[in-house]
Amino acid sequence: MAVDGGRRAAREPVAVVTGGASGIGRAVVADLAAHGYRVAVLDRDLPEDRGIPEDRDGDRVRWVAGDVRDPEAHDRVVDLARSRFGGLDLFVGNAGVHDGGIGVRDLDGAALAEVARHVLDVDVVGYLLGARAAAGPLADSGGSMVFTLSDASYLVRGNGAGIAYAAAKHAALGVVRHLAADLAPAVRVNAVAPGGVVTGLRTADGRHVFAGADEITAAVRELNPLGVVLRPEQIAPLYRLLASPAAAGMTGEVLRPDGGLSVR
Repeated sequence: MAVDGGRRAAREPVAVVTGGASGIGRAVVADLAAHGYRVAVLDRDLPEDRGIPEDRDGDRVRWVAGDVRDPEAHDRVVDLARSRFGGLDLFVGNAGVHDGGIGVRDLDGAALAEVARHVLDVDVVGYLLGARAAAGPLADSGGSMVFTLSDASYLVRGNGAGIAYAAAKHAALGVVRHLAADLAPAVRVNAVAPGGVVTGLRTADGRHVFAGADEITAAVRELNPLGVVLRPEQIAPLYRLLASPAAAGMTGEVLRPDGGLSVR
């Protein structure tokens, strides 16, 4: 049962997803489980309800509590995927935090440095550490990586991103491109850059970015040409697509489900 035309033995495909407890990450976990994957999830705050309806036999999803800034946390979740499920075919780097839309003049120097370091550590260094832990097993299976970027990887105005988040998501785009070149031909590396998706994303100090969801929803509809607000479950299948044989000729690419923001 090949996912990516790789070199693994016949078994069900196995994925690791970081930041899989909520938002797009949880939707990706559910989508993968519904389509035959076994999934190991790394998240700092595990949900009280860890049941995934798509995990019909109760053994498709396993959870690891850990911070993506910790290299050992990534090692633990990759080791769990391999020992429990027999290998690794897909790594989804998704864990992230937001900066609340701050500008460079909104905070004093010490506060700005604290926010920027936290956002960059989670959103960029966390991706690097996950890629390091997953690269070897994925090379063995001929698997792939898919990272969550954002419209803030391309746009710096009109999307609620502050300077630290925009810097982190631009940097994460560079990570994807570098990994795609560095790990080819053994591992494919691609990304999804959603825009205008209302999720459970939080700021560095734990506040919900989309607390005023009704107002944000109306603003998003005004901004994008399609006039849509996408839900996490609409985004999730794109990760599976990028890991499938249909995308076997793609690496270093970014899918942009953003309602057409990029053509404004």
